[in-house]
Amino acid sequence: MAMSESACGRRRPLTAMLDRFPALAELSEASRELLSRETQRLACAGGTPLIARGDMVTGAFLVEKGALRVYYVSAEGREGTLYWVEPGQSCILAMNCLFARLAYPAWVESEGETEVSVIPGDTYRRLFALEPSVQGFTFDVLSGRLFELMALIEETASQGLEARIAAVLLRRAKGAASVAITQEQLARHLGTSREVVARVVRGLAARGLIGTGPGRIALADPAGLRRLSGD
Repeated sequence: MAMSESACGRRRPLTAMLDRFPALAELSEASRELLSRETQRLACAGGTPLIARGDMVTGAFLVEKGALRVYYVSAEGREGTLYWVEPGQSCILAMNCLFARLAYPAWVESEGETEVSVIPGDTYRRLFALEPSVQGFTFDVLSGRLFELMALIEETASQGLEARIAAVLLRRAKGAASVAITQEQLARHLGTSREVVARVVRGLAARGLIGTGPGRIALADPAGLRRLSGD
């Protein structure tokens, strides 16, 4: 399922996408014209549901701004984040479904003000057949995300909640001093309850590893968080 006009609005032209995805700037003139004609360039507010489990994915999703959160829902109804698709990236699950013509196995929502280009499946497959740069980009997406998913599985199986919270904060901070995130969002990312997260966050704050405020968590001791996360 592609993002609908009711959920997202149109945005600026193809040149912005080519700036964010250098591999696509290597396309032939004919392929550029095809991409410009067929690509749906959209913008949507944070928290917009984009794909549900079981949907047939009709395009490749290329993020230019904000992020797409890809998550699962457990049998108990709790969410858990699989990964984020950030600017300059594409979704590995959508790409796999696009080529294998499979139903999407998870859910996707926008995180923050998000801008995405959606290349229709037939167009992307045609470009893949014709353009070595699209082939290289696709293999990079699939291989890079595979390692991320393997790391997430290892984290979930072997680390306690403290370590997993530390890992999420470091990942989302991207080197910044704080993260705009609530305890409810942390719970949704980690597939647990807000009450459990609140206890762990209080413990991390008491040890001087983080500081808390409305809708934001400061990384008071990034080195300590890295040690805790096993990074």
